[in-house]
Amino acid sequence: MAATSPGSQNRLLRELSREDYRSLAPHLKHVALSLHDVLVERNKTNHHVYFPLAGLIGVHTIFADHVSLDMVGKEGMVGIFIAAGVKTPHARIAVQGSGSAMRVAAAQFRILADRSGTLQRHMHRYTCLMLKHSAQTSRCNGLHTVEARLARCLLETSDRGGSRELRVTHELLAAAIAARRSNVTVAANALRFRNLIDYTRARLTIIDRQGLIKVACGCYGANATEKEK
Repeated sequence: MAATSPGSQNRLLRELSREDYRSLAPHLKHVALSLHDVLVERNKTNHHVYFPLAGLIGVHTIFADHVSLDMVGKEGMVGIFIAAGVKTPHARIAVQGSGSAMRVAAAQFRILADRSGTLQRHMHRYTCLMLKHSAQTSRCNGLHTVEARLARCLLETSDRGGSRELRVTHELLAAAIAARRSNVTVAANALRFRNLIDYTRARLTIIDRQGLIKVACGCYGANATEKEK
């Protein structure tokens, strides 16, 4: 697609073939993403697929003993399971950073994916990338310190949202890095003491990005490199 086409801020849409984008474009609708808006409730039918242009969408997956959180920004999409025929996700999806997105009806997206082998392969590649990222993150959460994991998470969230200003709480960060909230608070205080970040209630600012990269584990570089492939 052309760099000036609607939706070009989203990497997945930008990388579609011209034919696939032409098929999809008439069905795309530009929508605002307001903080805390719930896009999909857990175990409820999903009616739309979202391609964020700005802002952040959080995917909250609830397990028996914990809740995990994955962030999606302008690099990806929410609703990849639609291409696989799953209509009721086991996750709650809500806006974590205000912005906007291109939205398409889930049923229409499924029809287009069924018709186009190239679109299916494009979505399959994205799914594989997300699975690799999840595996890397799980390994990271089991091996590295809370401070290193927190630095990695803040950098990735900033990359996806395109901003150094993050609307996050310690509770959300704890879910994202599989740590106790109290340990996240200790790690965040340490990063602030070193003038790498600053934060108030539910708002965090990255002050020294290069300094934060030095604190983060190598998983940040590995994930960033994988996304660029």
